[in-house]
Parts: sequence; structure tokens; C-alpha cells
Amino acid sequence: MAKREIIHIENLHKMYGNKEIFHEANASILENNIYGVIGANGAGKSTLFKIILGKEEQDDGVINLANFAKIGFIPQEDPFIEGDSVLDFLLRWTKVPDWEIKKQVNQFQIQDLVDKEVLSLSGGFRMRVKILSMILLNPNLILLDEPTNYLDLSTILLLENWIKSFKGTILLITHDREFIRQVSTAIMEVEQGQIKTFEGDLDTYLSKKELEREHNLKVNQNIDKKQAQLQSFVDRFGAKASKAKQAKSKEKNIERLEQEKSKVYVSNTKVRMFIPKVFTKNGLALRVENLAIGYKNKVISDEINLDINRGEKIAVLGDNGQGKSTLLKTLAGDLEVLDGKFKWTDSLNVGYFGQHIEQELPYEVNIYDYFRQKIAFEITDEQVKSTLGSFLFKKEDWTKLIGVLSGGEKSRLNLASVFLGSYDVLILDEPTNHLDVDTVEIMARSLQEFNGTVIFVSHDRTFVNILANVIWEVRDGKFSKYPGKYNEYLYNLDQRLNIDHSEKVKEQNIEVKNVSKNKELQKEIYKVKKELQSIERKISKIKKEDILVNTNASLELMKQEEMWVRVANYLDELQSKI
Repeated sequence: MAKREIIHIENLHKMYGNKEIFHEANASILENNIYGVIGANGAGKSTLFKIILGKEEQDDGVINLANFAKIGFIPQEDPFIEGDSVLDFLLRWTKVPDWEIKKQVNQFQIQDLVDKEVLSLSGGFRMRVKILSMILLNPNLILLDEPTNYLDLSTILLLENWIKSFKGTILLITHDREFIRQVSTAIMEVEQGQIKTFEGDLDTYLSKKELEREHNLKVNQNIDKKQAQLQSFVDRFGAKASKAKQAKSKEKNIERLEQEKSKVYVSNTKVRMFIPKVFTKNGLALRVENLAIGYKNKVISDEINLDINRGEKIAVLGDNGQGKSTLLKTLAGDLEVLDGKFKWTDSLNVGYFGQHIEQELPYEVNIYDYFRQKIAFEITDEQVKSTLGSFLFKKEDWTKLIGVLSGGEKSRLNLASVFLGSYDVLILDEPTNHLDVDTVEIMARSLQEFNGTVIFVSHDRTFVNILANVIWEVRDGKFSKYPGKYNEYLYNLDQRLNIDHSEKVKEQNIEVKNVSKNKELQKEIYKVKKELQSIERKISKIKKEDILVNTNASLELMKQEEMWVRVANYLDELQSKI
């Protein structure tokens, strides 16, 4: 059976100032596909979502949703009200009964948080609540724009498993290429004002695109040869009056052939970001002994004992709230040690990129000037310009004041300046947020080739898989060196989650059965109470009659009183079962 069209896009046109986002774009989105939406930052992916959701208007063209489409999305702003517990919010937002909510909360491991105030939760757990609130509304068309940002790896795997089981259509934007690889059944690429769709997995699509690139290169090379032959005639005879008309005709042919050239996709597999090399030396970079980390009134983790060798690329992995970012802040000197100690080898220069460090930027300085102030003096202007380009800043952006930049742009600016700081050690907390998939991969390969030491937190599996050669795991508040490779860690984590989820599902099923059983009991009790009240009314009516002279009434009274006793006993028995 052919799939129905759930979104129809025809001749879509959208401008932002002088920038054309979409130019006569057409696409047909089919039901029951999971579309990985790919494309460079600024290509128009999020803009397309906003137009579909009615949050922005197109300049021209149409986007039609099928009449059977029930759309779901995760709001970017928190829809929470102060004082709401998780359960309060879900009840208010979804209008779903509490027993149904309690049946679903284990999907995202928030079963122990339903009574907690939602605004007291971390950003990652709030995102879990928002995802669940969307699922409870039972949509069949879901738009997800960077849902994995700030989610820990466990939750990403849970979300991934849920998406795989979803019966409907999903459009998914994420910088996590592995996430797209795992869940997508189709690809939508937003590129150069157009929207292309492809039914199949990401790797097949990228292989197809590479073949198209090779074909287009050959076509363009043949056109170049023809143009060169025509240009040779123009150069040779263009000045001769007798050949001027022919030369003019051939110039027009050159222009026409230029229009026939195909745009060639440029593979980024060999592109690298510039990261200054550091003095190479073997040996210890850091020793951590009995370290306790956290805040004045709260210890997050203690008894941390770890060593780092120079040149290692260490991924710090574990669930949110376990202390990953706290450890990085402590090692970077942004947080005081609560107990124990750590020591960097003498002369090592440490650079740090944090999640919210962009708040400290000077707003009245432009991008280029700030960059020149922050980075090592020996970095050339050419290297500065190349690095700004790597982090998605175009030439026309360089004179922008920092104060007008978005949060994502400020974050990228900070990360770029850390890369060019000539640091021996880079401490990076979630560096892949606000970057597109190609830039994430380029950054991972560049850091892999960097001869210094890297300690990082990231939930982007492609990034971790390329870069990490050592894994530190934090679990139940304790840090330890994981003995295996990253793929082994992922496999074991997935197994743990499946076991935990199976146990929770068993508990849920028992609870749901009990709830269902209690509901049936309540219905029966209500029915029996009604019957009891009916009997009591009959008894009262009979007693008003003169039963001494009415034998039938007297017999009926005895009958009703016996029935009342039986029904009352049955009611007591039912109520004892609740």
C-alpha cells in the first residue's frame, strides 16, 4: 500500500533581508517515515519547521498539511508554571488522566520525579518532561529541532528507542549524525534554497550524493573543455572585423555553457580546523587524588582518583547531574576543590570552554577584534580568517558587535578562541552544541590530530567515537576509568537500560493491572451502592403502608430486608478488596 502524503511543499520562497533561504522549493513528505533533516547551519532547516508550525510566514508558495495530520513539537520556551510538580504540569498540559501519565513516565526515567517541582529540575530533565508532554498528546506528525541538546547519553538512547517504535512521521533536526543514522528511514536535505527527500538511510544517501558529485565534476570538466576551445577562438579572432560576429556568438555560447554547470557538493572529509601544535612530551599531564567536587553546601562526587597522560583524548561520560561538568569546572579552576587535590604537570597551559561562558563576553567589541585579543599573538590573520570560517562565521559577520549575536553564535566564538589559544590541554564541555553535523565531524578529526591533551564532555556519539581514546565513566556519583572502548561502553549502557526498562515495565504492568482492577471494583461498588439505596427506598415505602392488615406488604418487607442484608454484605466484601 502506497504511503500517503502528509506534508506538501510547492514553490516555497523565503527571504531574510537580502538572503534567500528558499527559492521555489518543492517536496513531498510521506507518512510513517522518520526523516533525518540535514543541511548546513543557516540553510533553513529551523525556518522550515517554523513555517510548518505557523510561527513564520513564507513569502510565496504553499505548505499544506494533510487533514489527518496531528502535529506535535517540543516548545523551545519552558511552558512550566512556578510551583507545578512534574505531574501537575503533565496533567495541565496534556489533559491526560494521571494513571496514563504514570504508565508513560518510565520511558524517560522520570518516575521518581513526578512529585518534584518541575522548575527545580536540571535542563536535561526538563527536556525529558517536555518530550513526554508531547508524546502524551498522541501526535502522528512530530517535528524535533535539536532534541538531544543537553540530554545525557542514557536519555538519548531512550529517545532513540522510542522513535524507532513510533508509528507515524517524524522530521528530525540534530547535529548528532549517529542519532540520524540510528533512527532515520528517510533523509530530507535543505541546501542552497532547495529541499531534497530520499527514502533510505543516511549512509546510502551520502553515497548517492558522492556519486552525483563525481558525475557533476565530469560534466563540469567537459563543459570547461568546450568553453576553453570557444575562448581560444574569441581570443584569437575577436579583434578581427571579419570574425567579430562569430566571436560574439561564441562568447554567448560560453555564457550559456556556464549556466549548464552543476553545483558540486564539496566533501568535508579532508577539511581540518587550525589548532596550533604544542610541545610534544610523554609522561603525566594530571594527577587527581581523593578529590571531592561540588559546591559549598553540596558534595557532587568524592574519592576521585584518576591520572591523565599527555596526548590522551578523554571522554567523560555518564548521566546528567552526576558531576561531569562540575569535574571539568574544577579541573579548569572555575570551582574550588572541596577536598583532596589535583595537580597539572608544571608548564602545561590549560584552556577551558564551558556551556555558559559566553555570558562573560564583552558586548561592545566586534567579532574580529575580540578574536585577535584572545588568541595567541603568533597566529596569522590568514589562520584567524580560516578558523572563523570553520566555526560558521562569514566575512560579513566579522564586524558584528558581540552584543547582537545569538547564544549559539557567542558559544561558537568562544570555542573558536579557545582553539587558537595555543593551549597544551583543552577542557571542553559540550563543544558540539550549535554546530552542524559536518562541522562536528571536522572538529572531531581536527582534535584527534591535535598533539595536546583533550578532556571533554559530549553526548554526540559521532564526535566521541572519532575523538576519544580513553573513557571516564561517572555512575552513582563515582568516577572511574572504563576498561573498554566507546562502542563497548554504548553496548553495555544500552543493555543496562533495557534491563532497567524491562523491570520498570513489569512494575508498571502490575501497577496498571491494579489500577484497572481497582477501577472495575469502584464501578461494581458504585453499582451495588445504587442497588442498596433502591432497596432502602422500597423498604421505606412499604413501612408507610399498614402492613398489619396487608399480608402481601408484610411479606414483601421481609423479602426486601433479607435482600438488603445480602447486598450490604457483598458491598463490605468489595470494599475490603480496595
